[in-house]
Amino acid sequence: MKLKRFAPQKEGNPYVTYFGTDEVVTLPKYHFKPEEVRGVWVSNVANIDTPQMKSKEEYQNYLKAMIERIASYNMNTIVFQVRPANDAYYPSLLNPWSRFITGTEGQDPGFDVLQFVIDEANKYGIRVHAWMNPYRVSLKSLNDLNQTKEEYLSTLDALNFARRHPECTILDGAGKVILRPASEEVIEFITETVSEIVNNYDVEGIHIDDYFYPYAKIDPQYEIADYNAYCKRFGLIGFDDWRRQNVDTLIKSINNALKKSFSKTGRKVLFGISPFGIYRTNSSLKEGGWEKGSLHSPKALECYTDLYSDIYKWMKEGWIDYVVPQVYFPFERPDVTYHDLTKWWAGIAKETKTTLYIGQGLYQMGKSEYWQNPDEIANQLRFNQLFSSIKGTILFTYHDLVPGDNPVKDEALKQLKNIWN
Repeated sequence: MKLKRFAPQKEGNPYVTYFGTDEVVTLPKYHFKPEEVRGVWVSNVANIDTPQMKSKEEYQNYLKAMIERIASYNMNTIVFQVRPANDAYYPSLLNPWSRFITGTEGQDPGFDVLQFVIDEANKYGIRVHAWMNPYRVSLKSLNDLNQTKEEYLSTLDALNFARRHPECTILDGAGKVILRPASEEVIEFITETVSEIVNNYDVEGIHIDDYFYPYAKIDPQYEIADYNAYCKRFGLIGFDDWRRQNVDTLIKSINNALKKSFSKTGRKVLFGISPFGIYRTNSSLKEGGWEKGSLHSPKALECYTDLYSDIYKWMKEGWIDYVVPQVYFPFERPDVTYHDLTKWWAGIAKETKTTLYIGQGLYQMGKSEYWQNPDEIANQLRFNQLFSSIKGTILFTYHDLVPGDNPVKDEALKQLKNIWN
C-alpha cells in the first residue's frame, strides 16, 4: 500500500516520498517471522530504565517484572547495559560496581545483577547481549560539578581505571571526563573487560552503542601530543584519519579477543555496534561527502566525520557480526527520513554481508510534530520487510514499553503487541 502522510501538506503529494524524488514509499503487509530479532535496549546509565536499589528484594522484583513485560511483547532479545560509565553490573576484577545500582560506586549490591538478568531472561527464551560504553567516565561536566579533573577522579572507587590511571583520561568538548581513545592502555583495558564478560557469562553478544569519539568534540589540545607521537613513529596521517584509526584499533582488538575466546570455548559470542543512524552523506549534497552515502539534508551529523567511527569499514572488514543503526527518524521529517536511511543501511548490509537490525525510536512517539502518528512504529516494521537484509529490530528504550499518559505511544504499544503476538 502507498504510505499516506499523517499530516498532509497544504500543497503537493499526499503520500510520503523518497528524499528529492516523487517516488512514493510503499508498505507491505506485516508477516511475523519467529526467527527475527525483536529486542529492546535496557539503559542503566542515569537509572533511565532501572531504579536505584532500595533493597535487594525490591530491586530483583523490578528486574523480574521488567523481563516479564518484555516477554509479554513476544520479544526475544535484551540489550542490557553492563558498563554505563567505566563501571560494572557484575562482580568484576577490573571495574567497580556501578553507582547506578546502589547510589555508591563500588558498593556490592549483594548479588550478580547481570547473571540474575540472564537467568530470568532464560525462563522466557530471551537472549541477552552485554552493552558497553567504552570511554565514558563522568556523566556531568566538571563545570557543573565545580570540580577539577583531579578532584572528580578522587571521588571514584579505588578500582576505577580512570582513578588508577588519570594519565589515560581527557575531557570532551562539554567538559566531561572520558578515557583517551588513543591510549594503548585504554584499548587493552576495554578489551580485557570484554574478555572478562565473555569468559564468565553466557551472553549472546557484546554490544557497543554510538558513543565513540563524543558528540561534544574533544579539543585537539588534549590529543595533539598523542597525534604528534604517532606521526613521528609511523609517518604523517591526517588528524581526522588518526582519530578514526584509534577507534578502528579498539574494534579490531575486541574482535580479536572474541575470536580467541571462541577458539578456547567453542562458543560464539557476537560483536555488534549500534551507530548513530547516519554514516556519511551523499557527496552530491555535502561538500566532501561520499558518493555512496545516504540521501538527506547536507547539514546532518555523521558517524564518519563527526564521531570518527568508520562503521562501513568495520562491516567490510568483518570486524563486527551485526549492526543496529539508530534510525530514530520518522517518515515525514523533511530533512532526514526513516525510509531513506533504512533503505541505505539495507543496501550496505547486503553488500558487506553484515547482519542488520534496525534501531527504532519508540521513545520519540508523541514528542514532536513529526512523531504524532500512532502507526509510525508499526509502519516502520512493515517497511523493514521490504528488505531481506533486515533481520529484526531493537527498540529504544525499555521504560517506553510501559503504558502511561502518552496516548500516541500507548496506541503504538497496542499495535506492537498485536503485531508481535
